[in-house]
Amino acid sequence: MKYTARHIRRFLETGKIDARLWKNHFPSILPSHVPTCEECSEFRERTCPGSRDPVDCFLAKAPETAPADSPKQKKRDPMLGLGMKGLSAHGTAKPRDQSKM
Repeated sequence: MKYTARHIRRFLETGKIDARLWKNHFPSILPSHVPTCEECSEFRERTCPGSRDPVDCFLAKAPETAPADSPKQKKRDPMLGLGMKGLSAHGTAKPRDQSKM
């Protein structure tokens, strides 16, 4: 696919491409310019074989995210020690009002 500067800007804003890594590889590229593989710092240092689209290359190097198999943390209110929904989340019946008996 042929990428434009707008595509690259959107990928950087949404986090699909790591902005810090992009800036390290293309330090002198203007935001309105779409780089080629020959302008990449890895290609110049001869650590990359080249002949790839840089945007596709960076999309393949997606930023690391949290592993999917880790247990999710429950949202808790630190002041009450309860969940965000309070007592209703526990499913217990409320006690009757003892003051009117």
